[in-house]
Amino acid sequence: MNVLIGQRLTLRPIVKKDLEKLNQWKNSEEIYQYLGGGYMPVSIDMQEKWLENLMDTTGNSKRFIIEDSEKGAVGMVGLYNIHWIHRTCELGIFLGEFSVQGKGYGREAYQLVENFALKYLNLRKIKAMVVKDNYAAVKMYDNLNFTIAGELVDDRFIDGSYHTVYIMEKFLGRKG
Repeated sequence: MNVLIGQRLTLRPIVKKDLEKLNQWKNSEEIYQYLGGGYMPVSIDMQEKWLENLMDTTGNSKRFIIEDSEKGAVGMVGLYNIHWIHRTCELGIFLGEFSVQGKGYGREAYQLVENFALKYLNLRKIKAMVVKDNYAAVKMYDNLNFTIAGELVDDRFIDGSYHTVYIMEKFLGRKG
């Protein structure tokens, strides 16, 4: 699989050399608390066992490292649970490097992966499960023309309490 090239970023397949960085991000509560799997520290040895699955782009998940030409790997984006009949998928995205958060990197990475989903995978809808209290993520998805399709009340246990999750969606190829 070739890389996807944007203005500042490149999305590239995950490779073995990414293990240390992925483990560093996985073990950060601040980064992982709002993600679907939640915060759960893991050893680098255990993560190495998962790496083959993360690198595999032949199935129903397509994962990419978000890379800045100067800063190197700064995060990860993926399309998950691709349903080839319904032409839908779920999105997962995070920026693991705090220095790039709030600077449009998530937006650009999303736009690259959306373009890939539309042009090469023939997908028609992307869904995202977003913790309501993750204000930066909700704002980004809203700015990317996602709509709130529903919510799951008290769905995720984060830092000692339950949080509501928005089910957000975007139909690809539609304007506005």
